Amino acid sequence: MRKLAGALLLPFVANAQPGATTQYLISEPATLLDIGMVRLDSLTTEFERRVGLSWTANGGGREHFEAEINTNYDPDDDKIYVSFLVMNSEATNPQMEEGCRSAMGQMKIWLGKSLPDLFLHVRNNPSEAAAHFDGLRDLFVLRCYVSSGRDTSEGRFWASQSLTERAMTIGPWARD
Repeated sequence: MRKLAGALLLPFVANAQPGATTQYLISEPATLLDIGMVRLDSLTTEFERRVGLSWTANGGGREHFEAEINTNYDPDDDKIYVSFLVMNSEATNPQMEEGCRSAMGQMKIWLGKSLPDLFLHVRNNPSEAAAHFDGLRDLFVLRCYVSSGRDTSEGRFWASQSLTERAMTIGPWARD
């Protein structure tokens, strides 16, 4: 008898209305830019975890380093920045340049394989993807900063490169 009464009351309990916070979340649409930035953050997190970056050590071998990767969209210049931060106080300028070139080169490969899927609907058609591929590539700028192992404000080196450029721009204080 109790089971029958519980089964009869269940439909009334299960039809509770969403609260104010849930209603707000339901009513706010996510844009493809929002979704793409979340997907990009996932991609860069996986990149940090799986890709080993290195430069030539003073003894001629490979010295591996970890890079923290941050992403952000800047509406003022309509660019998506993927920034690498490497903390190392012993690296020479040629090593820092080599490391940044390596990091940005690897990221170009990862992004090249992932675009436009990061920023388009999951079930997009191939012609839609092709139509947006070049535009998406134009949005990206890769940046690399090497700072002292003690303090990120002690900038030692920076470099920048878009996905569509071959040349890497190196900051003015990089070749001291």
